[in-house]
Amino acid sequence: MSDKCFYCANDLEERQMHYVSFVASNQERDETLCTECYQEWLHGIKE
Repeated sequence: MSDKCFYCANDLEERQMHYVSFVASNQERDETLCTECYQEWLHGIKE
């Protein structure tokens, strides 16, 4: 079974996986993003 991107739900290969932590409802969640969504996430936290 392959992993899926948390944001876009595309299938991920191991070399494409980026792990990030989100805080929602005062709880930290670790999720996996694809390269494109990870780049968007990085851009979003810079602003």
